[in-house]
Amino acid sequence: MSRHKFRFVAALLVAAAVAPAAAQQSSGNIAGDGKAGDVVRVERQETGFVREVKLDADGKYRIPRVPTGIYVVKVTHADGTVERPQEIRVQVGTTTRVK
Repeated sequence: MSRHKFRFVAALLVAAAVAPAAAQQSSGNIAGDGKAGDVVRVERQETGFVREVKLDADGKYRIPRVPTGIYVVKVTHADGTVERPQEIRVQVGTTTRVK
């Protein structure tokens, strides 16, 4: 095998090994703070994606592996009151903080 063919084949093998790893990373995370007993609902209506978490005593939450896109976050407090929904953007490999 000539040197050029060897380099070409080696480059193809490296590209084939790297591409699946990059393709697997198509999500991000959502995190924030609240009060114990709050329920945080994250929804993307276009896809039907919904996740809900109930906050425990520390009031912190993290929702992992959320597909990229724009989401509506709604917080319902333990007393039943609901905060104004927020729109957030989840990007690949990052954690979006809800304020």
